[in-house]
Amino acid sequence: MSISAKCLAVICAAFLLQSLADFAREEAARRKRLEQEGIEAKVITEAAEDSQGNLSTSEERPRQSSNSAKSVSKSESSVRSFRRAIQKLDRRIRQEENRLKLRRARLQSLHRESRKKGEAPGSGKGADAQSRLTEEIEELEMNLKQLRRERAEVYDEGRKAGFLPGELDGKGIIP
Repeated sequence: MSISAKCLAVICAAFLLQSLADFAREEAARRKRLEQEGIEAKVITEAAEDSQGNLSTSEERPRQSSNSAKSVSKSESSVRSFRRAIQKLDRRIRQEENRLKLRRARLQSLHRESRKKGEAPGSGKGADAQSRLTEEIEELEMNLKQLRRERAEVYDEGRKAGFLPGELDGKGIIP
C-alpha cells in the first residue's frame, strides 16, 4: 500500500469517526428534547421476540378509534374468556372421567382375581390395592363433582353477562 493510499484511509477513518461523534451528539440532544417535551421514546424490548428467537417489528393490529368497535372487541374477548374457561373445565372433566373409568376397571379386575383365587372380599394380597383404589375413586368422584360445579358457575356467570348458550358452548356466532 502506498503512502497516499494510507493517508486516504486515515483521512476517511477520521471523517467517519467525526461523523459518528456528531451523530451521537445529535441523538443525545434529540433524546433530551423529547424527554423535556414529555414524549416517550419507543424502545424495542425482548417482548417483541418470538419463542424461536425471531424478531418481530410489526405491531399486532391497527387500533380502531370508534367506540362501537371497542365495545364489540370487549364483548368478543369476554365471550372468548368465558368459552376458554368452559373448554378448559370440560377438558379437565373428561380427563377426570377417563381416570375414574380406568380406576373402576382396575378395581373390578382386582375383584375378579380375588374371586378366582377364592379369597374373601377385602382379604388377601390385593386388599391393600383394592382399598387404595377405592380411596382414589372416591377422591376422583369428589374432584369431578367440584369441576362440574365450577363449570356450571362459569356458565351461569356468562349467561348473567348476557351471552347466549350457543356463544358460551362455542356453537353460536360471535358478534
